[in-house]
Amino acid sequence: MTDLFGVVTAPLKQTRSFRVEIPPEILETMSKRERLQFFFTWLFLGLVPLFLRPLWEPDEARYSEIPREMLALGDWLTPRLNHVLYFEKPPLQYWLSAVSMKLFGVNAIAPRLPLALATFITMGAAFLLARRLGARRPIWAAFMAASTILGFVSAQILTLDALFSAFLVASFVLAVEAVAARYHGRSSLGWTLAAFLSVALALLTKGLAAPVLLGGIILASLPFAWSDAKLRRIVVGTLFNPFGWLVFLAVSTPWFWLVEKANPGHAQFFFIHEHFARFTSNVHARQGAKNPVADKLYFVGVLLVGLLPWLSTTVVGLKRGGAFVLRRKGPQAEGAALHRWIVAVTLLAFVVPLLFFSLSGSKLTQYILPVLVPLLALACALEREGEEPAALRRHGFELLFLGVAFAFLAPFLLKTPTGLPWILATGGSFLLLGFWALRPTGLTAERWMAGITVALLLFSLAAKATVEKDKSTAPLIAKAPANAQWISAGYYFQNLPYRTGQRVIIVGGTGELEFGKKALAPAEQAYWFREELHDLLSVAQSLRTQDPSRPVWALIDVDAWSKLAPQERGVWEVVDRSRAALLVRLR
Repeated sequence: MTDLFGVVTAPLKQTRSFRVEIPPEILETMSKRERLQFFFTWLFLGLVPLFLRPLWEPDEARYSEIPREMLALGDWLTPRLNHVLYFEKPPLQYWLSAVSMKLFGVNAIAPRLPLALATFITMGAAFLLARRLGARRPIWAAFMAASTILGFVSAQILTLDALFSAFLVASFVLAVEAVAARYHGRSSLGWTLAAFLSVALALLTKGLAAPVLLGGIILASLPFAWSDAKLRRIVVGTLFNPFGWLVFLAVSTPWFWLVEKANPGHAQFFFIHEHFARFTSNVHARQGAKNPVADKLYFVGVLLVGLLPWLSTTVVGLKRGGAFVLRRKGPQAEGAALHRWIVAVTLLAFVVPLLFFSLSGSKLTQYILPVLVPLLALACALEREGEEPAALRRHGFELLFLGVAFAFLAPFLLKTPTGLPWILATGGSFLLLGFWALRPTGLTAERWMAGITVALLLFSLAAKATVEKDKSTAPLIAKAPANAQWISAGYYFQNLPYRTGQRVIIVGGTGELEFGKKALAPAEQAYWFREELHDLLSVAQSLRTQDPSRPVWALIDVDAWSKLAPQERGVWEVVDRSRAALLVRLR
């Protein structure tokens, strides 16, 4: 078993005098074996899952349609959704998805490909940080980062969080490398500029949270560097490096200046409504829970599940990291101040984002992604020699828990039996892995990585089979003729414009398009947006009058359908339905 957990040891050796020694091998590059493990982990956990299913509503379809419209309209400056201004997020991931669609076509896979980049960056950052912390086999940190439940799921669902987290975590790890390089008398400018570039890219992916979090982490670490004048100067110098700030401003500011010049009012909406109002209020109705205490503890619950099957290893690493930082007695080896600061700042890379997002009035599960890499790097580095059987046993119990949850609990939560075989297969795979961990005959690193990878891919297929009909409207839309005129009623179905390549009329479901709607001329507002659901029939008849050669189809929210009077429903023929929507055509 030493090939598996024995290599995840604790080179940050704490002797009785609390001396800390970093062995020189942490500065070595990946071995050929590690490169292969890294590549196949990325391939099967970061890339292959992106090919397994259609786009889901609402997020994936939204973040695919915006870059599609950039290509269709030839405007890479101003983000639009259903042809109206959409300023909730910056453009970097839109640009990457648009380039991908330009190369590979408008389909369900191309817009997701930036997620493969996010997984690659995240795994690389985990490897680099674990190596800096002293892990003898930092490849395990990379594998763990890709195979936690939260990390794996987030890396295949098209939102902005995975790429934002990847750039943010990379900027943190690069900043740590910059401090360490300068402390040891080596050139640090490359690391520093890369850190500032990465945080600028994170800002262009999702917004101001990137520099706020990175700056908060580094500033909070200053007390742990203060007693060593050399280290204090280096940390402060890295944070306020003028060349780094020039790179940051040169990369991050031009788009904001240009888009505000082209669309006055962008800055007010983006920085005030989408940042300060989102953080300080519940304007977006995204509380973690209605109970205020449960709301503040929301991300603790997310991590308790999301860190599986590495939760116990993470808790042990977190506990040992805290103990290491707080111990000050005894003689100190040369460089001990740096080593203590690195562990402390890594802990703060968990604590600061956790506090920041817990205090925010807006919460979604993926927001907490940036804490995974620091936690898992600590877990990898602070695993002690000689306790491999106990660590593997704890790991096995977590896998058994997942197996029981999938095999014996999840089937009772299904609304239809469609995905039951895949769920049972997923549960069975986790159970087999759990029992194998308890009786590890023939267990090697590669076999273990392969086993967990197979279980997670089965999990992806189970999710596809279970919720695809409810999460994707693509099968419904595909049943309509290519020349159909479309209405989205009761809800804005994001897949409609992406699948059809045309702008759709929205009746009774403006939602997040309210800002863009207000920017339209009154005549355009009246044509493309109707707030009254009972206008559906008149809108449909108007479309037929304008172009009798094209049939009128609609996707109608199930609840909205029930609110229509019988005579209003009677003019529509129901072609198909899911639990969320009805596909109808005008008779």
